[in-house]
Amino acid sequence: MPVKGIAKTALSRNGVSSYVLPCHRVVLQYCNWGGSSQGIRDLLKSGQLDTIARQRESVVFEIARRSGHPKLSFKFAHDKSKEVNIANLDKSEIVRKLQDNIQSSGSELFKWNHKVMSSNESVRGIWSPLHVSNENRFKI
Repeated sequence: MPVKGIAKTALSRNGVSSYVLPCHRVVLQYCNWGGSSQGIRDLLKSGQLDTIARQRESVVFEIARRSGHPKLSFKFAHDKSKEVNIANLDKSEIVRKLQDNIQSSGSELFKWNHKVMSSNESVRGIWSPLHVSNENRFKI
């Protein structure tokens, strides 16, 4: 007698078969008259930021005109935030920094030195020949 599978519709689960960007808000801060903000002013005049915003509908873009050097502020999931200084950059470099940081997770870069990472100490503890009593040490 053959075994048949039971037909069942797939359940929708958060994060399964869909990708959610960690970055949910971008704040573009620039000065209206400062020379270091010329690149971001050119970006706003060209309309290239509008096309980026249409491609990334899940990200909220906010433009703030304040005095001082221009910067990009990124708000990520889990209350992480990142600020990028874009003073004296042209619009192509600003677009590259904008796209790179929107696609990132917002976490700090980390070098994996070990194959296994654990938050607990070893169960057996640290061993060295100096931890053994003098009677049990190997004698030459």
